[in-house]
Parts: sequence; C-alpha cells; structure tokens
Amino acid sequence: MKKLIFIIVLASLIALLLNLPASFLKPLLPTDIYLQSLQGTLWKGQAQSVRYQGKPLGAVNWKILPTCFSSLSLCAAIKQQGPSLQSEFILHGSRHWHFTDLTAEGDMKHFANHFKKYRITPRGRFTLDLNELQFAHGELLSARGRIEIKPMWLISVMRLSLGDIHAEIEPAINAEQGSLMQISNRQGHLDLEGQVQITPELSYESHFTLTPNDDSNRSVKRILRYLRGYQNNGEVQLSYQGQLALTAD
Repeated sequence: MKKLIFIIVLASLIALLLNLPASFLKPLLPTDIYLQSLQGTLWKGQAQSVRYQGKPLGAVNWKILPTCFSSLSLCAAIKQQGPSLQSEFILHGSRHWHFTDLTAEGDMKHFANHFKKYRITPRGRFTLDLNELQFAHGELLSARGRIEIKPMWLISVMRLSLGDIHAEIEPAINAEQGSLMQISNRQGHLDLEGQVQITPELSYESHFTLTPNDDSNRSVKRILRYLRGYQNNGEVQLSYQGQLALTAD
C-alpha cells in the first residue's frame, strides 16, 4: 500500500512539473526582458509579445533543452518572427548569454533607422548564420559566423546596386578588441571591400573602399566624385563610427 501511495505521489509531482505554466519562466529571466500573453508550459511555450530594454522583439517561441538538467543555467531553443530568428542559448546567472547555431533572416527594412542619417534607404534580404555569440553584462565577448545580403540596394538620389554582400565575423586577435567583420561583394554597380571593428562595448569603427567596375555607368562614376573620400584613381574611401544596439529597430 505504501509503495502504491509513493508511486501515485511521484506521478502527481511529475505531472505537476511537466505542466508548470509558462509564467514560471519570468523569474528566470533578466528584469530587462518583458514577456506578455504567455501560452503553453515552462518547458515549451510562446510569448505573443517580448520586449528587451523597452524595444519590441515580436512573438517568441521557446523550448527548454535537456542540457538544463545537467547544469544550473537556463538553456533553451528560441524562435522569433519578424525578422525570423532561431537559436539555442545558455543563460549563465542573469547576464551572461551564450548563443549557438543562431540563424536569422529578414528584410533590410528592419535596419532602415540606421541608414536615415546618411539619407539612404536600404533594400534587400539578409541572412545571418552565427556559430557563436556571447554577451555578458551588455558587452560583446565573442562572435563568429557570417552575414549575407542578396541583393543589396541603396536608394537615395538614385538606385545603386551593391550586388550580393558577404561578411565574415571572427573574434579579434586581441580579445579586448571585440570582433572583426570582413565585408565584400559581387555583381554590383561597384566593387566593395571593407572591415568593421566592433568593441566589447558595441561601438564600431568601419572602413570601406568603393571601386568602379565594368558595370559602373557614367551616373555611378559621376556620383562617386561628389562623395567625401573620393580619390584621384576613382576609388572612394569611407569611414564610419558609431554605437550598435542589441536590437534592430
């Protein structure tokens, strides 16, 4: 009889644990992540609205991974819509995020605000494929992977095609310098080569070279002459500095 009671109690506890409501996830997350309209359970659910530091991220699905049971960290697989994003992550403590196999895709319109100060409207579809991305206390620890934009258009006084953009991201040789992104293109109105240095504090310094090619018509070459950084050989040297945000807005 005692054995039967024990089995019933144990089964009840397991059923209770497996059906813990999704709201139990909230205390496990940092305070700057706000979840609303939760559905499902702690182990697998959806938040119809997620905000990070006040910025909307849209709807997010999650699934707690089995590896959580072998550590004291929160580890889960997530999927977001608009732009589409999915990844696995481990949250150490409340501020150390370690993402692996992070993929995302979407329209460049999600980054339009970053181009406004240059009076440029971006067009194209981007894909992001990161093997690893780590943040701790708001600082970038490491990033490794690639970004592609196909095709990339810049619209201002004219439509300028940069073709297919490819960027490789690697940790800098000196860890204190953050990560380095090497950028190039193909099949555009211009040839593009550049690099972006991203510090742990998410400030960036970028240098690009635009070079006319066989697809550069007279209008393109004429515009290059009016750009700051125009060289006598027809190239344009551009440099930009700024601050990145953890969310596209």
